[in-house]
Amino acid sequence: MRRLRRHLLTGILVTLPTVVTIWLLWRIVAAVDGILDPVQRRLYGMDIPGVGLAVVFLVLLVAGAVGGNYLGRKLVGLYHLFVVRVPLAGKVYRAVQQILDVFLRDNTQSFKSVVCVEFPRPGVWAFAFVANTTPPAWVPADGRRYLNVFVPTTPNPTSGFLLLVPESEARVLPISVEDALKIIISGGAWVPGSPLPAEPQP
Repeated sequence: MRRLRRHLLTGILVTLPTVVTIWLLWRIVAAVDGILDPVQRRLYGMDIPGVGLAVVFLVLLVAGAVGGNYLGRKLVGLYHLFVVRVPLAGKVYRAVQQILDVFLRDNTQSFKSVVCVEFPRPGVWAFAFVANTTPPAWVPADGRRYLNVFVPTTPNPTSGFLLLVPESEARVLPISVEDALKIIISGGAWVPGSPLPAEPQP
């Protein structure tokens, strides 16, 4: 039974990113269909299946092609500058962009290492990701080096807490960021390198 549960958990960890991506794309396609369906009925008197999917595919393809060359990067940069200057919408756009930039980039670029910090109270430890060093102006002038660490929540690691922690109080863990994310998503049920439990004897 334990082996079955472990296999099920591993399957969830493997398929969850794909499921979330498919769900997000499906929502986008449904929204595009909702916009285009009235236009199709007015022009052709019927709904044409697959138009929303084709439009989303073409938009993603063109965006990827444009953003991949020098001129495209310049145009994307100008677009970003324009959007961030729009009142209210610019702040939302910038926040979403920063979140996606952290969690969609390669983990080795997003976070430097995995540490344990005492949180939310002394004697209780939590996983945390080292994001950067803390600027001296943000912390007391006590001569210590501080780290910006992100303490994620379980099972959704995209939310959490930003802590400014003295480097001497952060214990570096000998595990990768990817393994730490698996542990967090599984609620601690998955441990890297742990052997499968022995089956009970009949």
